[in-house]
Amino acid sequence: MAIIETYKGPNLELGLNIKKVIVFDMDGVLFDTPQMVNEFFMQTYPNLTKEIMDKILSGNFHEELEKFKKTNSPISETPEEHQARAAAYSAKKLQSPLYDGIFKLLEKLHSSRYTLVMNTSAIERNTLPLLEYSNTLKFFDFVATAETSKSKVEKFQIISDKYHVPKPKMIFITDTLGDLREADVAGVPTIAVTWGAHTCEHFISEPHANLIKVVDSVKELESLL
Repeated sequence: MAIIETYKGPNLELGLNIKKVIVFDMDGVLFDTPQMVNEFFMQTYPNLTKEIMDKILSGNFHEELEKFKKTNSPISETPEEHQARAAAYSAKKLQSPLYDGIFKLLEKLHSSRYTLVMNTSAIERNTLPLLEYSNTLKFFDFVATAETSKSKVEKFQIISDKYHVPKPKMIFITDTLGDLREADVAGVPTIAVTWGAHTCEHFISEPHANLIKVVDSVKELESLL
């Protein structure tokens, strides 16, 4: 039987003969979309500032957004107007570029027979078409969107059950402090990237037992995988 070496992060014993499951966030990790996402929500909610959005991204996105919505009203628009604006956003997002080097990284990991999974807060209609258009959907074995669950902790469990891999033996890659915190709760080793929504200062502002490393480039990320 072939033995697959798995990455050994700090205080982790990932072991051998374990299928390597690499879990990617989407926005801000694979695609250069953070500014577009921010602009859409800030247009929807006039009281939403970049600082508040930063706070929302420091927790579970859906839970924090719901808290904000309780005391802040969206712009006035008819259901038809909202639908048209959401459709325009989806169409614009479809054109979002991959970060330089990401396609080759996914291709290399996939050809090396690693199991690639996505755990994203985005909804399906803003996820699958983007992956298809960028020709990256073929690299992913499973895509867990907001329809799967709005909790990334729950989705980590679903992924663990699906592939019969303990959560400490997976690796997660994200660009937000909120995701890092959820991965911490789930016990999933995590690599944080700085080319998306949050900076290194966000990730090191508090201790995280599950944080493998903060990286500044796709090349550095590849060296860890």
